[in-house]
This record gives sequence, C-alpha cells and structure tokens, in this order.
Amino acid sequence: MLVLLPNNYYFVLGIHVIPNNNCLSLGNRLKPIPLNLMTLYSDLAQNVRPNNYEHGSVITRKKKGRYYLFVVTKDGSRRVEKYIGAADNPDAQERAEQLKAGAEQAKALRTTVSALKQARIPSPSLKLGKILEVIANEGLFEQGIVLIGTAAFQTYAALLGYHLRNAYLATQDADLLVASFVGTEDRIDMETILQRADPTFKAKMHNDDQLPKVFKSKDNFSVDILTKFGRGRKSPIVIDELGCSAEALPFMEYLAEESVEAVALYGTGVLVRVPPPVRYAIHKLLIAQERRGLFQTKKAKDLAQARDILDILLETDPDALEDALEEARSRGPKWKKNINASLKEMGRETRQGRLPIEVRTNAKKERA
Repeated sequence: MLVLLPNNYYFVLGIHVIPNNNCLSLGNRLKPIPLNLMTLYSDLAQNVRPNNYEHGSVITRKKKGRYYLFVVTKDGSRRVEKYIGAADNPDAQERAEQLKAGAEQAKALRTTVSALKQARIPSPSLKLGKILEVIANEGLFEQGIVLIGTAAFQTYAALLGYHLRNAYLATQDADLLVASFVGTEDRIDMETILQRADPTFKAKMHNDDQLPKVFKSKDNFSVDILTKFGRGRKSPIVIDELGCSAEALPFMEYLAEESVEAVALYGTGVLVRVPPPVRYAIHKLLIAQERRGLFQTKKAKDLAQARDILDILLETDPDALEDALEEARSRGPKWKKNINASLKEMGRETRQGRLPIEVRTNAKKERA
C-alpha cells in the first residue's frame, strides 16, 4: 500500500520510503522532513539505548559430548563470541532467550534505520559508522566524548526536522572533542579501539607529541582528538585515560559547554553526543574567520553548514537563535567580530525583517 507524503516521498506500509519524482521541486529552500519520518526517528532514538536491550546471534557448540551456548555480537569490523553456559543449564537457556528477543528488536531497529536512509536522511559512511559503533560500544560517548565536525553535522537533519544539502555532508575524518571526557580507573587505548573498526588504523606522531592526537587508516580516513585550551594555553594536552593527546583549538570551549544526544544511522543506530545545532552553527561562524590560505575551501564549507542551520532556526526558533548569537557576541570583541563578519559574508545580515547581526544607525541620522 502506498501513502503519498509531502516533499517527494511515498510511505510504504509505514516502513519503506520511495522517492516520488513527480512532485514539484521547492527550489533552493531546505525541505522539511515529513512527520511520519520524524516519528520513526524519535522511536529509534528511544529504543536504541544500550540498556534497553542486548542482542546477538545465539549459537550452539559441541565439546566432549556436551552442548554449550555462545552469543556472537558485532563490534565494528569484528565478530565477538562470548560464552553463555551449558545448553541444559536453565539460567543459560533463559539468557539465550533474552538475547534472541533482543535480536528481534535489533532487526526492527535496522529496518527503521534503512527506512530513514531510503528517505535521504543523512547517514555516515560504512567506515565512519564502524568507528562510531566501536566508540559507542566502549561507552566513550557516555563518558563525555562529543562528536563534532561534519560527522556531527550529518545528524542534524533529524534533530532539526529538515533535509540538509548533500554537498556539505561528505567527510573523510571524524573529530572527537574530549574536553568533557571523564575517564575510569582502567586505561583505554584509543588506537586499539579504532583498530576494532579498521585494523589499519595507526597513530600519527608529530614532533611535539608525547602521545598521538591523530589516527589514520590505510585509506587515509583520519580521527582527530581535539579539546579546549586550559591554563597556559598549551597544546597538545595529554589524555592519559585514552592513551592519546588532544590538540587544543580556539573557540572549542563553546562546543564543550553543552551536548545533546543524536542517532547516527548505521546498523541498529548508534547513539552519539553532538553539540546542539545552534552552537555548531555559531562555532562555524567563529572559526570561518580564522581560516587562511589553503584552508579557504574549509571556510566555504564552514559557512555553508552554518547557513543551513541558521536558515532553519530562523524559520523554527528565531528568538532562541538571536539569544544564542547575542550571548556568543558578548564573550569578547573577537567573538563579535568573527560572528558578524561571517554573517555578512553569508548574506544573512537581514532576512524577512529579522536581524541576525546588529545594524548600527549613522550618528548623524540619530541626531536628526
């Protein structure tokens, strides 16, 4: 059964989504995501939490005339096999049934993820998805690590309820902000974690590094560890609990102050933490003015991503946007200068009567 939805989609039996190419284009405006799809995403976000279910494939092995139960789970590029118990043990049988029920729930989540991806909700590449999966499985997002950069931008379509332009969604790196990371007594080695996603990941050391802050795979995918400046504004900063260091960058404290949950559309869905979209956009306004020389291409991408988010917020929550801009400008002259300069370059000085940046009246006109 086909149900026609707005914005170029047919909804098939509440799950499969097929483009409707006969619908008229809305030009360059960003298109809202249909309510049905937003409901699917909301359900996914509620059910994907690690403590909601455990799942895996239950298998039986025979050893010395007896049968034993094992569960096989996925972790990045690996398949991990764990012992459950003897096949005739009631506790092991109960545990196996729980895992089988979890496997059915995982299958439903994968169907939801596939439906959202078919509807052009942005999703990570296979490589990035595996990286996010192993980081989430290790509990690092729960311990305060925040996904930033374009990998985070990919999650904002579902958070904002609007499709984003595909040209600014591609990435060959993952940036991890560790400013709020709270470690445990057990030391975790970041390189080892990433090798569960791709065994070719290796640390890349620079002259001033005590521990690595960049990890690269054979196909040149990069994972960068970043943080905010501390006292003395030194960089890099050693993160012993992760067996790595982190590069401190200007304005990173703004992203570190707050984060929200989002689901990366990979596998059964990966629960990550990202900056709130408005902070991401304002941070892009700030750093765009710091780009020089060879980084001009990155500046264009910064402003394009910021523009998409700001245009959506101007439609959906203009008061909150203006409050956020005002608060960021109040942090210092450089903050104000960078934000205003970026908005001016984007042509967002005025829009539909609203003023994202300040407009000062000429003194002579004021006296008149």
